[in-house]
Amino acid sequence: MNKPQPRTAPIDEPKPKPGFDAEFQAVIEEWRKRHRLSEDDAVLLCLELFRIHQDHWDRLQRKEMPSFEDFRENLLRLGEIVAFFQRHSSTLLDELRQHRGGQVWIPPTVTAILLAIGAALGAGILIGRFLL
Repeated sequence: MNKPQPRTAPIDEPKPKPGFDAEFQAVIEEWRKRHRLSEDDAVLLCLELFRIHQDHWDRLQRKEMPSFEDFRENLLRLGEIVAFFQRHSSTLLDELRQHRGGQVWIPPTVTAILLAIGAALGAGILIGRFLL
């Protein structure tokens, strides 16, 4: 059965920047001026490191997540497989209901009964001798 490969966003493709990036930069700049922080302050460097980490995480997430179209196609395919399975299982059940085999009782032979009695007596003697 051919399994469709999920479509993923190419890694080399430039990632879309969020629309609030300029607004975010302006708020950071205002915050930096309000607290009189220099451009190379440790807090700003930590913020930059966090943004690098977040960009990396977003790229990984886009790489591993299948698209919604793939997910929808897989769900539709699963629905088709379930319908196919239900059709054929109901056909099998109908055939099994029509076939009435296995209802005739066959009594055990005298040899089988004698062997079962002998095995039970042997087990009883061994249990009585070694365990009791």
